Amino acid sequence: MSTNETSDGTLAMPARSLSLPAELLRERLTSWLRTRFNSPGLEITGLESPGSAGVNNETLLLDLATSAEELHGTDGLVVRLEAPTTLFPGLDIQSSHACYRALQDFPDVPTPRVYGLESDLAVLGRKFYVMQRIHGQIPSDNPVYHEAGFLKDMAVADRTRLWENAIRTMARLHQVPTDRFGFLHDMQLGSPAQLVAYWRRHLDESLAGRPQDPVLERTWEWLVANFPEDAPPGFSWGDARVPNMIFQGVECVGLLDWDMVSLAGAECDLAWWLINDISSGASNIRLTGLHDMPETIRVWEDEAERKACNMEFWLTFNLFRLAAVMHRLKGFLAALGTLPASMNEVDQVNMSRSILDTRWGGRGQEGLGTWEDILPALRHAG
Repeated sequence: MSTNETSDGTLAMPARSLSLPAELLRERLTSWLRTRFNSPGLEITGLESPGSAGVNNETLLLDLATSAEELHGTDGLVVRLEAPTTLFPGLDIQSSHACYRALQDFPDVPTPRVYGLESDLAVLGRKFYVMQRIHGQIPSDNPVYHEAGFLKDMAVADRTRLWENAIRTMARLHQVPTDRFGFLHDMQLGSPAQLVAYWRRHLDESLAGRPQDPVLERTWEWLVANFPEDAPPGFSWGDARVPNMIFQGVECVGLLDWDMVSLAGAECDLAWWLINDISSGASNIRLTGLHDMPETIRVWEDEAERKACNMEFWLTFNLFRLAAVMHRLKGFLAALGTLPASMNEVDQVNMSRSILDTRWGGRGQEGLGTWEDILPALRHAG
């Protein structure tokens, strides 16, 4: 999940920085890695935090000098540290690690190999896991990929191929058996109904002591009245977006980020993809060559070999979910001391809330989107 500032004045969200000193990390991780890989001579030759790793996580990129057989041919390691605070209560470093482990045996769904989860706080003062570093290119998240980065610099035909490959990779992810993710039932994220209930709680916690948001309350009433009882469980990536993919050329070679994972089903991801794409690219800056909503759905359906179902519900739900995140985000960034002035009204002035407002007869916010933006997807889905 990302919020960005583009040339037309939409929002930007700062990436999260590390809260532990680099030298302490280098010293203690060197010791841990030497033991884990039985490589007494292992050295960390490079250690950095990516500048666009997102607001919710603390991430380290490591370059190594080692003769460890298990690491032969690897491009380095990534360390994901449990952050002191999170945007997504109930989802932690262990669930993220569990997702990577569950996906290791599916070559059509490329993910980094995980090498271990450390729960002993004596090592770094917090839990962390270590995984393979896959070299490649990631579409820009801040600034958005429509404005900067390798995707913008691509030839239009290659850009189209990359986009289609990304959608097909997501569709293959949705075919992974749900029995690999039993831990999500224990986390109350094991069905579409549980995910919807989770985001209701999420919003209520974010609004504690403050008035309810009338636009979101009207949306909630609709969601309750129109919940699709036939919605089957299925693996849902959660933050299904092209900036959470690694590419070599036009081929997707890695899927990342399980902070919003659930068993809500494939259509929840497909709707989130569509909502986030329109939120990150206003019509005046959207890259040519990227599929529009109907064509994105069509490609997904072709790979999934079935029609997308209940898309009105999932598009409405994901607008509600994104707006709920904006409510929590304001307090979250303020607590971190990283709330920019441009985001002082992020809970009230954002694309998802504007679209929902216009759906219920409101005026929305000029330039931030209307329900008309969603109608092409609904017309395709029938």
